[in-house]
Amino acid sequence: MKFVFLYRKSADPSAQPTPAAMQEGYVQWKSWMAKHAAAILEQSPPRSGPRPGGAVAVCRGGAVTDGPYIEGKEIIGGWSFIEADSMESAIAIAKEVPMFSSVELIELASF
Repeated sequence: MKFVFLYRKSADPSAQPTPAAMQEGYVQWKSWMAKHAAAILEQSPPRSGPRPGGAVAVCRGGAVTDGPYIEGKEIIGGWSFIEADSMESAIAIAKEVPMFSSVELIELASF
């Protein structure tokens, strides 16, 4: 089974880590990546993510809007494609993700 993990972080400036915490988080992130290297199919490139002030659009039923994100409280900080035997296995991997306030798991269909 394949999943996309969306790594979310808070947009609240008071929730941002200190430089020392960021450095420690990076060490933990590299450790997590090494531990799950066989399951990680693809990662977002370093320093990638939504462009501040960048365009956002949602296409639903033929209508295009600027999305339900105007008052969003979280920012997607990155993504990974993960292969796991089951949703439970994917959840176990996601529970170990360091640095991010939440991880959204989406099972991908193969046709």
